[in-house]
Amino acid sequence: MPSHPVAFLCALPWLLLAALGAILASGHGLALTLVTTVPVIGAIFQYRRTGLLSGANSVTGLRIENQRLYVRLGCDAQIAVSPCDESRMGASFAILKLRRIGSISGTYPVVLVALTPWLSNTSPEAFRQLRVWLRLGPSSGATRVADQQPPNVQKTH
Repeated sequence: MPSHPVAFLCALPWLLLAALGAILASGHGLALTLVTTVPVIGAIFQYRRTGLLSGANSVTGLRIENQRLYVRLGCDAQIAVSPCDESRMGASFAILKLRRIGSISGTYPVVLVALTPWLSNTSPEAFRQLRVWLRLGPSSGATRVADQQPPNVQKTH
């Protein structure tokens, strides 16, 4: 589900980069505009794509079916994916880089947060099930739990 607080977290690195650029170029007029424009555009892009789920390639849902992970995109396409090594998981957050199966270039970033009801973009139970499935892998007993969950493991943001 869309979440403005999570969207802000996703845009925060870009906003910090824009602030740093503004500080460094503060005495140079036109340079300030050029140095801060790209990070601000990046912040808006991340805010919309990973926080508000706007755009055709935004991941709007994850699903586990037949021991395989699928993403649902903003254009309603369902694509089989696998997590990349760069993905990171914690007790109440996940930063996933999901790669399209059979491709070396098609990746989808997903940020899941389940801290508090205010700072969350997924249900705690769906997040727990996904985390167990990702940690134990599809060939473990965790797939029985994953196969029993609703068709949408969670809706991101």
